[in-house]
Amino acid sequence: MATFTDTGMSYGYVGHIVAALAQRDGRLLLVEQQGPDDTEPAWALPAGRVEPGEGLVAALHRELREEIGLVLKGVPRVVFTVQVLQEGDRSVEEVGVFTCACDDSGEIQPNDPDGLVLSAQWVKEADALDRLALLGWYDRVPLQRW
Repeated sequence: MATFTDTGMSYGYVGHIVAALAQRDGRLLLVEQQGPDDTEPAWALPAGRVEPGEGLVAALHRELREEIGLVLKGVPRVVFTVQVLQEGDRSVEEVGVFTCACDDSGEIQPNDPDGLVLSAQWVKEADALDRLALLGWYDRVPLQRW
């Protein structure tokens, strides 16, 4: 992590996150998840960190399979990227989120090895946007434009 001497703030690029934009019958796939520091569960697109040495497509395959039990079909395409800055008292961390449109097969069977995903649902697009609006850090504009 780099430190800026004039402000005393540190900056670090944490890494990439890949998110799945999966659709069936006009519905988007959302997962309900709750991290250890979250006061309550929240709905989000299925997503996860890209591991060191792992490509975006491989990470998307792994995340869909591990978290939800779905199999990625075909070749996904990046439809938008978002830069997320997480500010602390003395630091700023940056994460690059790559959202990929993808096709999938199988039935939803959440079995997240990290225990963060509580459930998953196919949600009407308007309802999905409303649920995503509850995430303070999530920028819905790219998804709305897509």
